[in-house]
Amino acid sequence: MLYTNNHLLAIIQINIKDLICIFINNLTNLTQMNNFTTPPVKSLIFIFLCLILCFSPEQSFSQSENSIVKDSLFDISNRKMHWDMSFAFKTQNVFRGLLPAKAPTLSTNAGVIWKDWIFGFYGGVDFEGRYQETDFLLIYRRPRINFHLEYYYNFTEGISDIPTPSGLFDFNKQTTRGLLDFIVNIKLDKEKRWTLSSSTIIFGRDTNLEERIVGNEIITVRTDQRYSQYLELKHAWLWDDNKVEAHFGGNFSWHDLSGSTFYGKSAGINNIGIAFTKKLEINDKVKVPVKASFYLNPQAEKSYLILTVNLIQLSKI
Repeated sequence: MLYTNNHLLAIIQINIKDLICIFINNLTNLTQMNNFTTPPVKSLIFIFLCLILCFSPEQSFSQSENSIVKDSLFDISNRKMHWDMSFAFKTQNVFRGLLPAKAPTLSTNAGVIWKDWIFGFYGGVDFEGRYQETDFLLIYRRPRINFHLEYYYNFTEGISDIPTPSGLFDFNKQTTRGLLDFIVNIKLDKEKRWTLSSSTIIFGRDTNLEERIVGNEIITVRTDQRYSQYLELKHAWLWDDNKVEAHFGGNFSWHDLSGSTFYGKSAGINNIGIAFTKKLEINDKVKVPVKASFYLNPQAEKSYLILTVNLIQLSKI
């Protein structure tokens, strides 16, 4: 069945109404428990309301622009089907204030681009052989807004309550290592310096855990899906071959606004950072992007300073 832009806008509006209903129900329950005054929750609720306003289809799609918003790795200015890739070295791998890989890491992105669609992959592995991740990405792009469905699968031992990976195609909530993430990125200004990002984990190992006694053994059982929500506001400054980005991100659970999330034991601010990127000129034809990033996770009381070198970048970005 073919969908026009009007159909897509109608679907988006319906989904927004559903999210607002869920939000109001959770907000009412939280207020009755007298937990609404928690500062991180108040801040995140305010950011989410801003997201709803910015996500209004009339506002997001009313801007007519000739340029196309590019993803950080994939160039879609070419309307013909083509492919793109990158290969990078990182001193550590940080994900929204969390540290999946403590050792130096190699990461690869590759994708096929056709018109406004991207089907891509991400792979990461550390030098110690402990961290291994494979992700599948489906992206739909429009001017100033894009939608992602990303499926993360982490093979790393001890990364979850399931010590040994059960397989890439294990979709049983009790045993899967996978996470399905729905992401929306919105450019808030015409210069595309301000970006508001929303991530909602809608399936996988993002669940509450409950210990149960079975015979003489204590086992862990996954119960309710937490639907962890992550919101991030980012601003970029660009000049010549230099780029500086600052971001501020926090999280909460749609299942329980005061409960635990994928990112911490409760709602909170888990990702504040600044990154400096410069293209180092090797010779007249080769420039290598190098990035130094500082991440602060106030919720976990941790910080990281990461160096990233993009060794291969075929994209024009």
